[in-house]
Amino acid sequence: MEYVRHIRKTDLARNTRQVINAVLRGQTAVVESHGEPEVAIMDIVDYRIMRAVMHYHAQRPEIDVKAGLSDREATAASDPQERFNLVMHHYLAGAISLARAAELLHLPWLDLRTRCLRLDVPLRAAPADLAQAKEDVQVAEAWTPTPQ
Repeated sequence: MEYVRHIRKTDLARNTRQVINAVLRGQTAVVESHGEPEVAIMDIVDYRIMRAVMHYHAQRPEIDVKAGLSDREATAASDPQERFNLVMHHYLAGAISLARAAELLHLPWLDLRTRCLRLDVPLRAAPADLAQAKEDVQVAEAWTPTPQ
């Protein structure tokens, strides 16, 4: 699937619903006027991830990588963007795994991984240590339906 779709303003006006649906499936719509890009439309989760990553690299917060990030700390962030910033900062610093980040953001792990790949967010291929591996297993078990 092509991740960026270029459309004219008139096509956006005629096909708004289709464009929005494509954006919700992971495509970015670049709206052009006279062949020049003017605005981009993207999914809100992708937008929040991008902002969090840019914020992390612009300000490099001090994060205790051994402390991780608790559910309580993550839910204390009242604004959704603050929560994405907090979680993604901890992930990028190596304090939590991608699976833990997905859990704290209430996203399926594969969805967050796919979004990170699409947005060129660095992925760590393996847990940094045994504690992160155990954490990944716990997250996976929580997402696995229990047999009836």
